[in-house]
Amino acid sequence: MSGPMFLPKDRAAKIHRASLQVLEQTGIRLDHEEAEALLLRAGARKDRSGRVLIPGTLVEKALAEAPRQVQLYDRDGRPSILLEVGRTRFGPGSDAQYNIDRQTGELRPSTLQDVADNVRLADALPGFDFIMSMSLPSDVAPAKLYPTVFAEMAKNSTKPIVTTLDDLRQIHGVASIIAGGEEVLRHRPFFVAYLEPISPLRIERSIAERILYCGQHGIPMLFAAGANCGGGAPVTPEGGVVQGSAESLAGLVLVRLKGPEARFVHGANTSAVDMRSSCVCYGAPEWFKTTAMFADMGHHYCLPSWGTAGSSDAHRPDAQAALEAYEGILLALQSQSTLVHDVGYLAYGTLYDARMLVLTDLTIRRGRHLLRPADLSKEALAVEIIDEVARENLLYMAHEHTARHFRKCLWLPPAWINRRTLGNFASEKQLEELLSDEVRRILAQHQPSPLEAGKLRQIEAFLSG
Repeated sequence: MSGPMFLPKDRAAKIHRASLQVLEQTGIRLDHEEAEALLLRAGARKDRSGRVLIPGTLVEKALAEAPRQVQLYDRDGRPSILLEVGRTRFGPGSDAQYNIDRQTGELRPSTLQDVADNVRLADALPGFDFIMSMSLPSDVAPAKLYPTVFAEMAKNSTKPIVTTLDDLRQIHGVASIIAGGEEVLRHRPFFVAYLEPISPLRIERSIAERILYCGQHGIPMLFAAGANCGGGAPVTPEGGVVQGSAESLAGLVLVRLKGPEARFVHGANTSAVDMRSSCVCYGAPEWFKTTAMFADMGHHYCLPSWGTAGSSDAHRPDAQAALEAYEGILLALQSQSTLVHDVGYLAYGTLYDARMLVLTDLTIRRGRHLLRPADLSKEALAVEIIDEVARENLLYMAHEHTARHFRKCLWLPPAWINRRTLGNFASEKQLEELLSDEVRRILAQHQPSPLEAGKLRQIEAFLSG
């Protein structure tokens, strides 16, 4: 479970050369004076149509100098997750328009309470290493939407945050209050800014401003295009990876020109567009494959990579949802994609159902168990135990060796997973009802570590200012 899956060194180099050709030949559409000036002074040039063409030497310099690791801290300033090639971290997605109401089971617009409940649930589930909002609340004023959601995430989890954003300055202000100051946050970041260009190859003014702000203030960032096959990118997954990688590399060059210490996660969102509905598919095998390909490019660049897994186009946590989610999770683990988001998304990325968080947490833990390297120690090979049991007509189940190792060696699912006999078949609860029970149990029992009262007051004053 190491090394490239689809793009070994020679094939990754071919993707890289193609991405450089895109940046040198097609370049980017950029509407920002300072960003353009930074690129032109560094050696880029403008063509007759006004596109900024980025030479390969500029990209290679940024790649050579970019940090190989990104250390993220938790909300309270303790080291949490290290983003580096070879380690896979999972988290949910963001900005879902709809949630399933936990009391009525009905589909409804998302609220700020959904952010609080879903984040608190993900805080309790060990399969989730970082947090995203999972909701775009309809009951929050647009002017304060993203900083309010960010504050709500921080109130309900100590885990690191990946945040989408509108006003990065306000989110940075809230995060600085939580961290204990801007300089503390610079050295102990607990959030990653999730930025996106517009595919194909366009960086809007507001996005350029956020890139420069990240560079100036030392905010870790990713620049993940929606380079979806047949939509914003070529229909071939390989072409989508070439374009998505080129767009991500343009962000890397720009942020490092502004801030030489900038920390960066490489990759893009390259799924398939459904040719019947025009929807971007969240359970498509193409997305899980391109996540693995971007992980391979991460190996090539020695940079942490961005990916997706654990998501589905199903509308409920049903068999389709479980199939698609687990397929993506296994491929992310096998390819060693670094920062894997969207776990738990349903319905083309528009819906969150708390039950799906419980189900995907289980599949993450099951996948990690399945893919553990084989243990070839004397204790695991158990030659002497085999001899003893066979010669003395003993039972393995009653042997001390079994008692010593079964909790580590065997997959022990939670009680709601069905391993019961068929005796009560007619009265058994179905999966959705079992998941609902588990959601209620967790939310009734789990209380995240609270934010300090003084910081809560500062945040409230900051957001109302």
